[in-house]
Amino acid sequence: MTEMTWNHRPISGKQRGATTSRGLLITLCLACMVRPAPATEPADSMPEVVAAIVAGIEESRALKDSLLLHGDDSPLEPAQRRDFAHLDYYPIDLRFHVVGELHAYGRKRQIQVPTTANTTIAMERVGRFRFEWGGNPFWLEVYRALEDGRLSVFFKDATNGSDTYGGGRYAPIVDLGNRSYLLDFNVAYNPYCVYNPVYVCPLVPEQNILPFAVPAGERNFGADLAQ
Repeated sequence: MTEMTWNHRPISGKQRGATTSRGLLITLCLACMVRPAPATEPADSMPEVVAAIVAGIEESRALKDSLLLHGDDSPLEPAQRRDFAHLDYYPIDLRFHVVGELHAYGRKRQIQVPTTANTTIAMERVGRFRFEWGGNPFWLEVYRALEDGRLSVFFKDATNGSDTYGGGRYAPIVDLGNRSYLLDFNVAYNPYCVYNPVYVCPLVPEQNILPFAVPAGERNFGADLAQ
């Protein structure tokens, strides 16, 4: 399965399927890396770009569903797999395919990020991803995984506790070049502890709580949703 290896460690400390686990997040990132339309041209004026972005997201979702069901390192228990068909996702909405700037801290430093098991995980505090939504500026703190150097944000929004997991979700940050970065909420995903409580996952920092709803990406997991 793929989210980053620090994203979900069993409480026992045993790593499961680390090599396979990297594959899905790579796919998710590649889905995001389709360069968006220039700011001067609306996305609907470039249908081939829109089609490529949508196809990449759909492919990544299908792959994740397949790995959850069939992967040797799936966090799902056998009983869960018997009832599992697919995860529940919001419809793809390219308003949430957001391009912004990464304001890197002058002095990056390693910090201990609290987890769901009342422990900590070492990560690098990189900077702030700044973007606009509804004409207003917002920012999210960005972390770098020490194992593989990938950038991510852990965030909460107004959907948490109803449509999405109450503890928040994760999403990759992708470098587009020319000082632009992409955060596609359509590929926002749940940490492994949502599927199975034996996994340990980083908590969302207080500064990454968005005051608006993000109805994009993966919704909450449960028997009523996986039909």
